[in-house]
Amino acid sequence: AITGHNAYDDAVAATWADRLHVNDFCIIGGEPFTNNDLSTWALGLRKHFTCRDFRILTNGILLKKFAQDIPNWIATRITIEISLHSEAHFERAFADIDEILQGKYKKVNKTELQQLGVMNHIACGYEDAILVDDFPAFVINYKTKFYTWGVRGVKNGMWQFYDSDRELAHSNCWHKDTPYIFEGKMYKCGTIVGAKGFAEKYNIRQKDRDLIESYRPIDPMSNNLAEQIQQLNHSIPQCTMCPNSSNTLEKIQLDKKKILP
Repeated sequence: AITGHNAYDDAVAATWADRLHVNDFCIIGGEPFTNNDLSTWALGLRKHFTCRDFRILTNGILLKKFAQDIPNWIATRITIEISLHSEAHFERAFADIDEILQGKYKKVNKTELQQLGVMNHIACGYEDAILVDDFPAFVINYKTKFYTWGVRGVKNGMWQFYDSDRELAHSNCWHKDTPYIFEGKMYKCGTIVGAKGFAEKYNIRQKDRDLIESYRPIDPMSNNLAEQIQQLNHSIPQCTMCPNSSNTLEKIQLDKKKILP
């Protein structure tokens, strides 16, 4: 539901980096590789966020678009995490990686990856990795099943979110501890970010729209920033929009990828 590309703002990045202690940082989308300024984002953010685990999440379709930039990202210890969804997808991604790295890498399996101490992101299970000078330049997540969350379905031409128990949905949420920074502000989770974009584009129930629009993200210049960030550990009214249990995996066919302008 989130479309468009935002310009990188180094001052905002520096402000957040000065106020946060980050162990695990990931650039996500949408699809980050559709942004022509991705290298500016990646190197700019990496300059400020020096945590060990820094990744860019992608479906791997557009790797060759940044073939000249990827070696520079790897040199600054940026890992590219790829979610692959079909056999054809696997073959294409590995062929592109081989071409970009000119064969100068080592492919390792899950066991070797764990020995390197590579952290699994929530709801991801890495099976393979591509090492460059013993650094995990690419980690591969074979993903053919997906967790349900957010939008429940459509009825009478109107999209509906869930009507769940707030605390139960939060306690079972697999990304309750993964705040998002979007357009310079911090959000409790990706559902809120996606819901904002969804509500702007699609017909949804008024109760859902009111709930989405009532959310207020955190500004890095807030006078009580530490307290607001601490509150992210707790449920919010918008948690009712997600299912009571997000442990259900649904197999979704994603063999065909459509690249939008």
